[in-house]
Amino acid sequence: MRQITIRNLIKRLNLSLLAAGVLCIVSAIIFSQPDHLILALIKTRINFQIIGICLGSTYIAGTLFALPAILSSVESSKLLMMLNWWLVVLASLTLAFGSYVWMFSLQQVSEFFEIWSSQSEIVQQTIQDKFSCCGYFNGTSSGGLTTQLGYCTDTEFAANQTGCSSKITSAQSPGSDYTLENIFTSIYGFEVIIGLFFLATVCVINERNITVRFKRIDEKRGGGGFV
Repeated sequence: MRQITIRNLIKRLNLSLLAAGVLCIVSAIIFSQPDHLILALIKTRINFQIIGICLGSTYIAGTLFALPAILSSVESSKLLMMLNWWLVVLASLTLAFGSYVWMFSLQQVSEFFEIWSSQSEIVQQTIQDKFSCCGYFNGTSSGGLTTQLGYCTDTEFAANQTGCSSKITSAQSPGSDYTLENIFTSIYGFEVIIGLFFLATVCVINERNITVRFKRIDEKRGGGGFV
């Protein structure tokens, strides 16, 4: 009964990992769209398409490999052991990508100044018009104002406006802090699924080893129903 319960848990975790894989790939496709200003800036440093597709494909590959491992004979735990090694790879990959996004989020102000400086006048004007701000730190040339168009056409008016850095790196949607935090916490959240999956398969492997051991003892004794 206990092994059946753990096996059902593994099946549910396998479905959860499959859902996580699909979510990663769908998110990668959505993030590749050019209609999100802040994401477009972030993508100059982080390729979410590669991260999403890489994680998603490895998650889905893991769920496909888990099927024969789960359905394998009680006498054999080889496939489950191989699955566990694959889960270790998934956990390492997930931790690496999540930490990469998290580390970038810790250096947003300086990173985005470099990104801002490398953008075209059209992109800078679009951001300034959308968020009603001028320049990066402030509306002066030393504060990162290089595009005096649209909202920031007037020099005197622009000098009295706040810079766009607070808007770009805001913790409120659609700011980069909000966006990045949601991304890396979601990636780290997948570690819970992988970790539980790993522990559940370890339990099944242990149960199978015990069953096989008792079966061999029973066979040596010539019994017919020791387990």
